[in-house]
Amino acid sequence: MTRISRITNTTCQFLLTDASLDSDDVISVKINQEGDDAGLSISLSDHSTKTSEEGFDDAVVYLEIYDGKPVLRVWADINSEEPTHVIDLSGSHISKRHDVYKGTLYYTDEEGKHILDSFEVHAETKDDAKKKVMDDLWDPRLDSASCVPHFEFEE
Repeated sequence: MTRISRITNTTCQFLLTDASLDSDDVISVKINQEGDDAGLSISLSDHSTKTSEEGFDDAVVYLEIYDGKPVLRVWADINSEEPTHVIDLSGSHISKRHDVYKGTLYYTDEEGKHILDSFEVHAETKDDAKKKVMDDLWDPRLDSASCVPHFEFEE
């Protein structure tokens, strides 16, 4: 097991270049982590918040762990004291990744094959996808009519 020691009082500064092909704009960026503060603050030159002192570039982005979840706070409006955006990043954890399953749900009865609906679901396995599709699309009255569900998955 790798042990990571806590790094405190660290600042990184660099220039951020405009990613568009037709621009030469550059902005100075400072990422800071101070003391026992658990978060990272990101400051941009000539950008600030309502509560900052005149002439200081206050952090306009703050990344922290809050209630056990990674949270990104953004001050996109200098006239707002509170963050304009609070983004819970826990949904980006690698354990949340699922495959996309596409296909068609149909059923058979004594008259033959009948298409019920097409589907696209996010699931860990094909069996999980079938369960989600059945929960969303299958009408229980078809069971009582002796209809049998079938799946055709796109490859």
